[in-house]
Amino acid sequence: MKKFLNINDIEICIDDTEKGEKSLLLIHGLTGNKSTMYPVRDMFKDDYRVITIDTRGHGESTRPKEYTIDDHADDIHEIIKELDLEKVDVLGYSMGSYIALRAAEVKSDDIDHLVLVCTKPNGKTSSVARLLKEANLDITQVTQEEMMGVILKASLAPDSYEKAVNGELNIDKYLNGDENQELNEEEKAAEDASLANFDNSKDYDKVDCKTLVIGAEYDGINPPELGREVADGIKDAQFELIENSGHLAVAEQPDDFQKIIKDFLNQ
Repeated sequence: MKKFLNINDIEICIDDTEKGEKSLLLIHGLTGNKSTMYPVRDMFKDDYRVITIDTRGHGESTRPKEYTIDDHADDIHEIIKELDLEKVDVLGYSMGSYIALRAAEVKSDDIDHLVLVCTKPNGKTSSVARLLKEANLDITQVTQEEMMGVILKASLAPDSYEKAVNGELNIDKYLNGDENQELNEEEKAAEDASLANFDNSKDYDKVDCKTLVIGAEYDGINPPELGREVADGIKDAQFELIENSGHLAVAEQPDDFQKIIKDFLNQ
């Protein structure tokens, strides 16, 4: 069920399956929205109450002109509080993993399991902005088609890329979701600015929840060694590598993706 929550003076749009003894909150990646996480939701909705969100600046949530990764982190805790949940499991994908980790660094007592997929410890800008710059494209002016072309090449393992080009692997729902909610130039600039010079590596010692970091062998956006660096910095964190996959491991190796996470959440 779709809901709008009044969080930190803005509206945050969520989708809540509402059924399940344990709750799993999903945080999408750059330029995404809650619908880009529906494939992950569908993997776990039989066992969990799954909450997918449009982070501020995205989807149907309020799109402020300025915000920070700390604003995102505060939103996560307020969403948990607003839904009257004592503890939740939190899964963040790419940009969502930066937000999830920052949220856990701010406060961990309302987070049980933390899953960081295709993450990195810090960055001067978003990984996508870096890739676009390398391709001589401006993130504030690039078309969605141009952006997706750059992301596609960096996101997939060689076998997966060939299948995607040949139409054997449909990744559109993972990149664009089911809803047409693209960001305009100003909104893309605000999104990119929110990640400028973020650094989660300074507060690893504040993470006090069970943590899983997942890397992907051919990830050209956030290479797996960056995820391993994050795992090494967090006490007792577990690191898992999904082979023969890239940044879109959930689409390329869905069975491995689901099993690794389920096994961890059941600990």
